[in-house]
Amino acid sequence: MVLWLSVIAVGVVAVICWNLYRRAGASRIEALTDKRRASSRMVSGAELVEGSRHLKVAMALTNTDLFYENADMQASLDLQWIHEVEYDNCLSTGAAVEGGKVLRIRCFGQLFEFILPNDLVPRWHMMLPPRRRPDAPVAVTA
Repeated sequence: MVLWLSVIAVGVVAVICWNLYRRAGASRIEALTDKRRASSRMVSGAELVEGSRHLKVAMALTNTDLFYENADMQASLDLQWIHEVEYDNCLSTGAAVEGGKVLRIRCFGQLFEFILPNDLVPRWHMMLPPRRRPDAPVAVTA
């Protein structure tokens, strides 16, 4: 009986800790955006889509780089190596996006997808306009 109560207590404590960790995640994203705000042209929150995972990240655009980071990772893309920039309503998997648009970036054969909130899409569109690689094939629709 004591063993079962101990297991249940440990489970409850684990759920509470996980919930607290998730709630503190939003404030960590805000801290990262505040850190980058002074040196960037554009800063906002977004969701990085990697397969079926959606990771909340802080995105910052400088004159030379696009940074995306959260408490667990820090990464950047050099703007001169970005081949294509697109804005779309659905992910490359075909899944529709609710409450935002997809910023799709292709860089050396890799695809990066970020979900941006609808209210920030016009600003990102102005700061990072869509572009295609000159030799990229054009899709023809009937």
